[in-house]
Amino acid sequence: MFLFSCGKETSKPAAQNSKANLEENKADKTGSASDITDDSVFVDNSQRDIGHIQYGIMTVPPEMKYAGSVVVMAQWKDRSGSNVLFITETAENSNEDNRSKELFGYHYVTDDEGSRLLWKINDFVKDCPVDLTLEYIDKSLVITDLDKNGIGESSFLYKMSCKGDVSADDMKLIMHEGANKYAIRGVMNLVMEGQELEKGSMKVDPSFDKAPETFREFAKDQWGKFRTEKVGD
Repeated sequence: MFLFSCGKETSKPAAQNSKANLEENKADKTGSASDITDDSVFVDNSQRDIGHIQYGIMTVPPEMKYAGSVVVMAQWKDRSGSNVLFITETAENSNEDNRSKELFGYHYVTDDEGSRLLWKINDFVKDCPVDLTLEYIDKSLVITDLDKNGIGESSFLYKMSCKGDVSADDMKLIMHEGANKYAIRGVMNLVMEGQELEKGSMKVDPSFDKAPETFREFAKDQWGKFRTEKVGD
């Protein structure tokens, strides 16, 4: 039996102002714009109630501190101001026979009073003696305005595991509107060479009970798009 530490994603409330926010982030490893190499920017004009949504941004504004290396970003404007959201991952750290890794999410808002951290999440796998997985799921970050209130929602998925066999990874979907957080947690479907080896599961967090029904339905659709992991194809 393997003993390891698998994180429960934690959320941090917004700092009161930009000065407090910068003080808070001094403890983080400071990232740099060189972490981002994507030279294409995709602008999504489909969400008419919020400003142009940009993916594939090249730089993180210097006042926005973070840990790890950026793997995906989005930027948009809405009633709260100018928004920048990015997901980061640390390098896998090996200590003797154990491996550890962390994943972070940051949402900064800039308005007339400056930049502030709206929310921050952190998840991790620690002390894993076998194969470790903790990674953002490509193309899963989406910015929407499902309830048409002029405040953008964000959602993304990531997978994580510590295993020494062929089995399915855990998967999490994290969704925010403003500082309000919603989540779906479960296990991915595992398909090997066209045959389903393991059927996944999905648990919708009770936080969705207080959200518009469109949020839950959209989140479940997103889960369905990414829930299958194929091995050996």
